[in-house]
Amino acid sequence: MPVRQYGIYIAYPPTVDLRAEGLGRHLAMFLKGAQALADIQFTIVCPSWSRQTLEVLFESELLAPQFFKIMAPSKKPYALRIFEAIRAHRSRPVRQRRFARFYKWVANTNARLWQRLTKRAVAVHDMASLLIFLAESVFLLALLTPVLCLALPFAALLFFWRTLQLTANSLPVTFHRQWQSLRSKAFAVLASPQQENWVLRLYDEMHKYEMRRMQAIIATLTDVRAWYCPTAFWPGFHDIKAPRLLCVPDVVLSDFPVAYSAIGDNRFLSTFEAVGRAIRAGEHFVTYSETVKWNTLVDRYAVTAANVTVIPHAPNALNGHVEVLGFPDGEARSRLYCQSLLLGALQRSANTSYCATFANGEVKFLFYASQFRPNKNVLMLLRSFEHLLRKAYLGHKLVLTGYPADMPEIGQFVREHRLVNDVIFLSGLSISELAACYKLADLAVNPSLSEGGCPFTFAEALSVGTPVVMSRIAVTEEVLADPQCQEVTLFDPFDWRDCAKRIQWAIKHRQHCLAIQRKIYDQLKERTWRHVVEEHVRVLDQISVDASGS
Repeated sequence: MPVRQYGIYIAYPPTVDLRAEGLGRHLAMFLKGAQALADIQFTIVCPSWSRQTLEVLFESELLAPQFFKIMAPSKKPYALRIFEAIRAHRSRPVRQRRFARFYKWVANTNARLWQRLTKRAVAVHDMASLLIFLAESVFLLALLTPVLCLALPFAALLFFWRTLQLTANSLPVTFHRQWQSLRSKAFAVLASPQQENWVLRLYDEMHKYEMRRMQAIIATLTDVRAWYCPTAFWPGFHDIKAPRLLCVPDVVLSDFPVAYSAIGDNRFLSTFEAVGRAIRAGEHFVTYSETVKWNTLVDRYAVTAANVTVIPHAPNALNGHVEVLGFPDGEARSRLYCQSLLLGALQRSANTSYCATFANGEVKFLFYASQFRPNKNVLMLLRSFEHLLRKAYLGHKLVLTGYPADMPEIGQFVREHRLVNDVIFLSGLSISELAACYKLADLAVNPSLSEGGCPFTFAEALSVGTPVVMSRIAVTEEVLADPQCQEVTLFDPFDWRDCAKRIQWAIKHRQHCLAIQRKIYDQLKERTWRHVVEEHVRVLDQISVDASGS
């Protein structure tokens, strides 16, 4: 049976870690479903800087590499290599420098020898002991002479360096402050380059050249029948001279323009414009929900409805990452394994002063797995949690997976309301750590105001036996259509009191909530990622046939 070839176009900018992106995990699940189809193969073309993060992501998801290929330009741009090297150097563990270690060794050796000689000196009582003392002194001096010859130049360098430091500290205060400000800005760029507009402009230029290199690779792949792009961020996808299928999960930038415009000046404006160009240049589309098809593509962008295919997600199960099999007490061992993963993740928390010594694997907590973006509604969740903690005396912590630097107002809220030791930020979780957090949480929460498809939260949490509460939005109601499930699961995302009430009720009636939601989850999981891939392939085949005119 001949193998049909299809292409996947990925063009994220530098420093984006696909393991932290919903699209990355969606892509991994998509390729997992493709493994069950022996007659198809996907070739992923991506920038040079994305190859490694894709390989790490796929390895963590246990994807067999023979079912797909990754092709990328051979080498990263030199400017990016230099930037990554500097950032890696800055983030390395602090270690004592070699010169400092050598100086410390010389000082300790000198102290020990001086102590030995003084003990010998006070023990001299006759001519014989005096001769022994003098002989030993001469011997030690002969040993020390080469060391002193080496140590003296280093001591001189140390003296010179210390003099320079004192001179720098004695410079005018204004100059010193300017230097410290410049140093702080440089470190901020290294820590969060996506927050700096001038860095993003450089990334954009680098990105344009990289996409040209990708196009050169794509032009050689003549056996690829059709190309698929899993998001609408990259208008360069339409430069491909072959049938193309563009996925539009959502366009949240147009749904929340004021909130996004307040982040990093106008850095999201170019993204919004790129999405608009990609949609307007597209011909064939796929999306995850009827809501996005009609409200976004048809009504807002005037896309012909017949050119949009709705292909819902399949449930994303995480239980395979934390199950311990082969033991009669498998569930207990699974929880112990999850606790070890959680405690390990806590060592990387933003609040190191509190979490570094945290050893309570039985801690009760709520869990929200998401990046921090305006449509994710994190501030509303924080307000609900603060009320539950202070007024309802909820004995739980709140664990979030976003980077506080992405939305400074989140960190500000936590500090101002004295929640520093109650709200824990665990960013950069591995798949196993994510599954462990879901399993150990008393409740998973998703307050999002907008999603392209039913949030991953529902299936991921239920797959490891944790109930969920989520915001009542059109996409969620479309998937969770059962009235009883909606009653125990959904809350008004614009009312923090309703969110707090739903959380409190779900914790108190946890097993009842779990029983109702499991019925819906069992129905949803009848749809697999193989079904998702088969439906995408049907569309890809159809546009390929239409393009060939046969």
